[in-house]
Amino acid sequence: MKRFPQRIVPSLAVLLLPLLVGCGGGDGSNARTAAPIPGNPAPAWEAETLDGTLVSLEDLRGEVVMLNVWATWCAPCLREMPALQAFHEAYADQGVRVVAASVDRNSAVGQVRRFLDEHGITFTVLLDPDQSIMSRFRTLGVPETFLIDREGVIAHRWIGEFDPLDPSEAARVEALIDP
Repeated sequence: MKRFPQRIVPSLAVLLLPLLVGCGGGDGSNARTAAPIPGNPAPAWEAETLDGTLVSLEDLRGEVVMLNVWATWCAPCLREMPALQAFHEAYADQGVRVVAASVDRNSAVGQVRRFLDEHGITFTVLLDPDQSIMSRFRTLGVPETFLIDREGVIAHRWIGEFDPLDPSEAARVEALIDP
């Protein structure tokens, strides 16, 4: 009988710990305690736009939502913004809403506004200076993006920079538009 090499066991424990922690605290039926992974409801979350309008994920129920967590100090975030804008322009009339949650601190609101103006970003941008989205969605960093279906269930999660217009990524969205 073969045994695992002793150095693999600690590595497996480190890899499995987040799964065990994410499973604790309930049966997963509560959106506040369910791990934010595909198949589970998106956690309740709200934030304000640059003009002070409060927007919650509950307000967006009925739309397909691409929720991107980003910051102006994050180079990969800035690189993917033009693609998110192009995606927004391609899919907005099909009931898909792009929402970007800036986790920049309060002092960076001017930077956020300048970046959006300079790059012609017209999709919904919410300010989250307390970075509450990062704990609610248990993000690993920025950028991170969640695809949420019309019923508020997470359909896909991208960790790191991605291209929403890549045919395989767009197919995920299109499957939610016309199920």
